[in-house]
Amino acid sequence: MQLKQITTLAVSLSILWALPLIVGQTDVGISLGDTAQAEEKKKTRKVPAMREKTYKVLSEAQIMIDPESIPREEGEPAPEPKGGPADAVRLLQKTLTQKGLNSYELAQIWNTLAFAYYTLEDIPKTINAYEQILRQGTITEALELASLRALFQLYYAEEQYAKSITYIDRWQALKGTPDPQVTFIKATAYYQMDNFNESLKQAILVEDIAVSQQKTVKENWWYLQVVLYNEVNDVDNVIRVLETLIVHYPKKQYWMHLAGMYSEKGRDDASLSAYYAAYIQGFLAKESEVVMLAQRLLGAENPYEASQVLEKGIKDNLVEENEKNLKLLATAYTLSQEMSRAIDAWRDAAKFADDGETYYRLAQALAQEDRHKEAVDAYSDAQKKGELKKPADVAFWKGISQMQLERWDSATGSFRDSIKLDKKKEKQARQYIRYIAGEKRRQEELKKMLEEAVGE
Repeated sequence: MQLKQITTLAVSLSILWALPLIVGQTDVGISLGDTAQAEEKKKTRKVPAMREKTYKVLSEAQIMIDPESIPREEGEPAPEPKGGPADAVRLLQKTLTQKGLNSYELAQIWNTLAFAYYTLEDIPKTINAYEQILRQGTITEALELASLRALFQLYYAEEQYAKSITYIDRWQALKGTPDPQVTFIKATAYYQMDNFNESLKQAILVEDIAVSQQKTVKENWWYLQVVLYNEVNDVDNVIRVLETLIVHYPKKQYWMHLAGMYSEKGRDDASLSAYYAAYIQGFLAKESEVVMLAQRLLGAENPYEASQVLEKGIKDNLVEENEKNLKLLATAYTLSQEMSRAIDAWRDAAKFADDGETYYRLAQALAQEDRHKEAVDAYSDAQKKGELKKPADVAFWKGISQMQLERWDSATGSFRDSIKLDKKKEKQARQYIRYIAGEKRRQEELKKMLEEAVGE
């Protein structure tokens, strides 16, 4: 449903492009006597002449409807109307009752009435007026095309899509030359009727027409194909069109959509590449998006890139410096063997910690860098914070660091604590306890030997 809402908005905007043409600019106005020079010249039709009396009525009515629409010299003020659009309607309706009006005069009166009704926002009467134009027999091709165009636009706006399509077909048949924008409107009308297969057929035709006429394929023309291929569950073609769309219109929504489609096809590397491309172009503006990218980079065994994404996000104040994000940053640095930066990140994360786990990770990073004195302090902080997942491990590794510092008695105490916390540690811990006892004896014997040597 979300896709349909997006498409409806895009379509509504695209429909508006031509609406001004249906009111006041369709073979009517002050230049009524020159209607042969309208928008289409490839065919000519012989139409009855407009008499001066009718011309004056139409001119007066148009001034009432919109004085600004009257052609005039630069700096010349707009003519003063004798009334408003409603007065124009009364004048034109009265004129319709006159005898002897020819088909062309009747058509132009209805055309001007359509202008007035549209200005008054009376859409049903606007539609009726345009349909009356088409019933008048011989009219100029330009006026017929304009009336058909107005009708398919108005019926579309009124959500009467089947009628809109009917008038589009008539317009296309008369026009002769295919028009990609009108074909696009037809495609969206079928879409609104949930006729996705016919809509897709027309959407593809839009692109074909544009290419054959060497016109630029508009963004929403391609995106409609994306929506429709999605509706018919054709993921391969969704990907194909999105890949084309991002080349010409590289927007965030298309990169993210493409990343999702790649994932759906199990193309995880391509999905991550699309997501990362969105990041490189500056499209990821939310903390959740940047953190997600870092997590995906870590999952794809790209820890250094993950660390750089997070580091930049924090510096740009896009990613909050909290325990969760700093732990992710520290993990990325750890996995990329950037231990000095990892230690800094673990230390920063520990400031926000409610339990001892982060201090434990800090201690392990310090120990890995042979910074055992700092590591012992961090292990102690972890124990003070508590709520450890494996407190026996903390005690055990604290004993290892204390042993590296030759703090034999403290190390022995830590190994014994690990045994109390987890009997599974007993075998390994007692091996170290025995080692420490032997090392202490060896050192005592060496000390004694040195003292005796000095005494002699």
